[in-house]
Amino acid sequence: MIGIAILGYGVVGAGVGQLLTEQAGRLSRAAGEEIRLKYVADIRDVQLPAGVKLVRELDEVLGDESVRVVVETIGGKGIAYQYTRRALEAGRHVVSSNKELVATHGDELLPLARQHGARYLYEAAVGGGIPVLFPIYELLCASPITRVMGIVNGTTNYILTRMKEANASFPAALGEARELGYLESDPSADLDGWDARRKLAILAHACFGANLADDAKIPFEGISQIAWEDVRLAEQMGAQVKLIAHGQRTPSGWTGWVGPALLPNAHPLCVARDVFNAVCVTGEAVGDVMFYGRGAGSLPTASAVVGDIVQAVKRSEPVGELVAERAAFDAAPCVGSFCARVGDGFVRLDGATRAEAAAHFGQDAGAILRVLE
Repeated sequence: MIGIAILGYGVVGAGVGQLLTEQAGRLSRAAGEEIRLKYVADIRDVQLPAGVKLVRELDEVLGDESVRVVVETIGGKGIAYQYTRRALEAGRHVVSSNKELVATHGDELLPLARQHGARYLYEAAVGGGIPVLFPIYELLCASPITRVMGIVNGTTNYILTRMKEANASFPAALGEARELGYLESDPSADLDGWDARRKLAILAHACFGANLADDAKIPFEGISQIAWEDVRLAEQMGAQVKLIAHGQRTPSGWTGWVGPALLPNAHPLCVARDVFNAVCVTGEAVGDVMFYGRGAGSLPTASAVVGDIVQAVKRSEPVGELVAERAAFDAAPCVGSFCARVGDGFVRLDGATRAEAAAHFGQDAGAILRVLE
């Protein structure tokens, strides 16, 4: 029997508990051994499935030798980091949905896991319920990745969708997102691009072998400067405004950026509307492959977490995670095409950096959009 412990029983943790309980037989057959949820660690008095013990600290969990997988759904990089380190040092596999922790400390935690014969898995940290990392690591290993780009934040995608489809202003669409529970108490991680930047760092690690700490080097911006007029002009041109995370291999390593972009309606990523996410990966052999689905939510995210649990039980040694060659971040400015609203229309500038585009358009222009074709 393989015991499971969940650290943090919030939205995602509770979803993991639900799936482990409701799908216990199916998951045990998939893993080849019985999988059983034994503990939940939480400072609150939470309602748990029958037979699951609530504990306040990690000590009792690590004292039970039958617990082989620890699920970290606490969030943040405080106690979540401390508990993750302790679990890995104790030889337990750790599965996480915590992109902030992965991007900040993943370069330390991954080798720590290998040192102690454990795995540190975080499929749910990128696309919620969308399987992205496992296919990149193991199913596309024969096709070196040259580019990855996508819509990886459901909250901002919902806001931009409402601005387009309901003719809503940014404040109105933001209010709708808040009412529906899509916004955190501090929405800056979503609106300012922090969340998408962390996810791009994780994708670049999978695709290019980048250091996860490259998160701090990626230039980024969010959607706060997008006005309804920008979205309207884009629609008149047969295009859409999307918040894009973009990474690509370069001769000296890899480079990337996060920011609002103008995409033609025919672009594959434009299929992602509302809170849905989409990631497009380009490989030398396979060409373009796209992953699409719900990027957030209790059960979709829990589905990815539980999938990692099964993988950890079946294979204690990492396989695909070590495929990509190491690539350093190329800090050379990303040159491309940009447009901005000047007067009643968009003005385009090709072959420029974003800073050059900002200087060219001037302070009175609308939001600066990178043009993707």
